[in-house]
Amino acid sequence: LLLSEICFWNAFGFDRSAAQFYFLAPVSFTRVLVGKNLTAMFFIFSEIFIVIGVCALLGMPVGAQRLAEAFAVAGVASLFLLSAGNIQSVREARAVNPAASFRSGAASRIQAMLFVIYPIAFAPIALAYLARYAFESEQAFFLVLATDGVLGLAIYRLALGSAASAASRFKERMIAALSFSALAAVRSPA
Repeated sequence: LLLSEICFWNAFGFDRSAAQFYFLAPVSFTRVLVGKNLTAMFFIFSEIFIVIGVCALLGMPVGAQRLAEAFAVAGVASLFLLSAGNIQSVREARAVNPAASFRSGAASRIQAMLFVIYPIAFAPIALAYLARYAFESEQAFFLVLATDGVLGLAIYRLALGSAASAASRFKERMIAALSFSALAAVRSPA
């Protein structure tokens, strides 16, 4: 949740008018999205490492099974969130002012969509925890989570293709929204 704005829902927000380069570069837009997603995963896993480090410093129990669970759950949830975020980043691109990124919240329509997307994205994770509870087995938990991961990869591939084709259809609108919002954010008094 701490990184959701820049990792998932508005991946091009800080790029602003520099996003024009993504359409001019000899690299496909799919690779641009994959690169942004890999960067997001790096920061998500870095955040988990920091939390684990703090937990270890505080003397909380941190075992191999808990570490595997944390990374597996975050990885699977991130697949579903990145899938939705890729599409959202292209269809609802808007600039973010780095000096005031937390003050300029998302539009109410986007926030309403998040109330729908988050429960759907975390439902597969809930099924894994439900399997652990119902079968009283860690193997059941990880088996359901692995199945969720395969499903997440399939959905990610579909969403990636959809986002890349939407980017080619809406590139003028996307670039204009990022450029216009950037100018408005710079000119408006804080």
